[in-house]
Parts: sequence; structure tokens; C-alpha cells
Amino acid sequence: MFEISITPATISFFSIFLICFLYLLIGFRHYVASVSAKVTDDNETPFPSEPSAYPAVSVIVYSEDDAENLEVLLPQILEQEYPGHFEVIVVNDGAVSSTKDVIARLEQRYSNLYMTFTPLESRSLSRKKLAVTLGIKAARYEVIMLTTGDCRIESKTWLKAMARHFVQGKEVVIGYSTPLIPDDTPNPWKRLHSFDSVRTAIEYLSWAIAGRPYRGDCHNLAYRRSLFFKNKGFSRSLHLKYGDDDVFVNEVANKRNTAVELSTASIVEVLSPYPQISHRNSKLRYCYTAKKLKTSARLFFGSSSLAWWSLTVSAIALSLTGLPSFLPMVVSGALWLILTITLMCTWRKSSLALGSRPIFLTFPWFMTIEPLYNFYYRIKSYIKRGSNLTWG
Repeated sequence: MFEISITPATISFFSIFLICFLYLLIGFRHYVASVSAKVTDDNETPFPSEPSAYPAVSVIVYSEDDAENLEVLLPQILEQEYPGHFEVIVVNDGAVSSTKDVIARLEQRYSNLYMTFTPLESRSLSRKKLAVTLGIKAARYEVIMLTTGDCRIESKTWLKAMARHFVQGKEVVIGYSTPLIPDDTPNPWKRLHSFDSVRTAIEYLSWAIAGRPYRGDCHNLAYRRSLFFKNKGFSRSLHLKYGDDDVFVNEVANKRNTAVELSTASIVEVLSPYPQISHRNSKLRYCYTAKKLKTSARLFFGSSSLAWWSLTVSAIALSLTGLPSFLPMVVSGALWLILTITLMCTWRKSSLALGSRPIFLTFPWFMTIEPLYNFYYRIKSYIKRGSNLTWG
């Protein structure tokens, strides 16, 4: 039963299995684990005690009919425990009257709150890029902190956490945001969406942690005003409707000038009243702008998905070609199980660290279907490519 006949097929399948096993255990697991390790590091790093360690900051809030949430969000920002000077500029996209009313009421309580708006007749440009540009031009301070009107910031030290890197000479700080989806929200795909969101986050965050930043998070991103103008703003991507975070960070960020901030205090929550639609839209946008980004991250994580498929297929093939002996089946099955449990635990730890749903038992299934899921959205983004452009 456990005697085995060594054949060329057995050697080939075992070689493939072993290579994929080591690739996932040493490579893929390392990058997944680096995210939770960074969260722990940032949580344990104390804030500087000297007020001079905190630069003056202009917080720019892009708002697109977010009046109801701004009532909650703006006091959360304006009441931050921040030793330095800061102002909050709301860029009202579309000049919605309800948003104006909210700002008018809050301006009576907070002297450092301001509002500007994008002209309604602006149709040939990305309204989001135009709004951010107007906000940055209106800013008085060198450090720009970007977020959006659909966010919630529960921590009173969010601004301290993000801004503490600029005194170290950094020009870009990449933060993270997590979807805020109530458990009772009817969404049959919420576990898959959670896995996909965390996978996307791990991809760009782990690469930035390793010194290869290539994209950012529009809900939680900071950079220097001078860097924005030195790069001529979004001038090289004005034909794209989106990419004010991804493409811009890809243009200006590098190992020396960029920091990643992942402390629990720095993580922003994004309201998703229609989570399926929100996930679909963000997925389609990124599938399109991802083609414009210079990075090797997609190649590595794509090859990790291929390695997972190859590992599983070679384990099955090794079990079948080894019959009537059960030794290949036992060995490959045991190693597959060891790797899977290791990755499940590592993934769960990083998911929890990022404030996301703790995927565990469903990890192997989601890891298997992820390439097909991504391929579906690539095809869909190609079909809908016109909606990602401001012209031609």
C-alpha cells in the first residue's frame, strides 16, 4: 500500500508541487504577514511628544452629495487631538445645497472649516481630479491630507498618526480604509468581497512596506503640496476619470520619500450603503487604472494565484499517478494541509489587523476562484472602458 514506484510523471508532479509549496510558504506568506506586522509596529510606536513634530495640515474632504454623513464626519476631523495647526476644506462637488447648509451650520462652531466647490459646467475633465486640485490650491499649509465625505474617523489621533511621518522628511504617507458594512446588510457576496478587498490591500500595502509603493487610497492619503505642484498635479492622467490616488502615487512615490501608516488609529472606515454596487464600481475602476501603473506586484500576486492552482492540481495528479500506493497521496495531502492552515492563519491575522471580516475556513475556496473573479472584471472593465475616460 505504501510502496511506491518512481516514474517520470511522479517526479515531475512532485517537483511542481514542491516548487509551488515553497513559493507560497516563503514568498506569498511573507507579504501577507508583513501587513499585520506593520499594524503591530505602528500601534507600538509612540507619538512624538513635542508639538513641533507635527506640521501644519490642510485636510481636504471631497464630498459628492454626502451631507448626511458630513454632519458626523466633520466634527470627527475638526475635534482631532492634534498639537499642530490644521484646517479642513470641504470640496463640494456639484454645489449640492444640502451640503452647503451643513457646512454653514458647522462653520459657526469651527473657525478652521472652509468650503469650495467644483463648477457645474465642468464636463470634459475628471470632476474628482478637478475637485482635489481646487482643494489643494485653496490649502494654506504644506501637508495635504485627503479623505472623502463618505468616511467615518472614529479615532481622535488619526491626524497625528498620519502626519507624524512628515517630520522625518517623507513626502507621501499611504494610509488604509476599510469598508464599513453592517452584518445585517443583505449581501450574499460579502465574504468574497471582503476577501477580495483585503487581497487588493495586501497587494499594494505589502509592496509599499517593502519599499516599492505604487498606489494609494483616496480615502486616506497624505502628501506635500509642493510635491503635487512639482508633478504638475494630475496633468499626465487627465484623460482618465479616476486615478487621482493610484496613478498620482505611482508617479511620485518611491522608497525614500514614502511611508506607510497602518496603526489602528489611522484606519478610516468607508460607509457602504450599497456594498455590492460600491465593490463593483471600485473593482471596475481599479481594473482599468491598474493597466497604467508601473509595478511588479501584480505579476507576483498573479503568479501566487497560479502557484496555488498548480499546487492543488499537482497534488491531485501526484495522488492519482502514485496509485496503487497511497504514499504520494498521504505526503502531498499532508503538505497541502500544512500550507493551507498556515496561510489561513496568516490571512486571518492580517484581515483582523486591517479591521476586515476574519476570513478563515473559506480562504482555500476564495484563493482558488480569485483568478477567475479578477478575469471576469477585466473583461467587464474592457467592455465598459469608455466610462473610465474623460475623453476619447
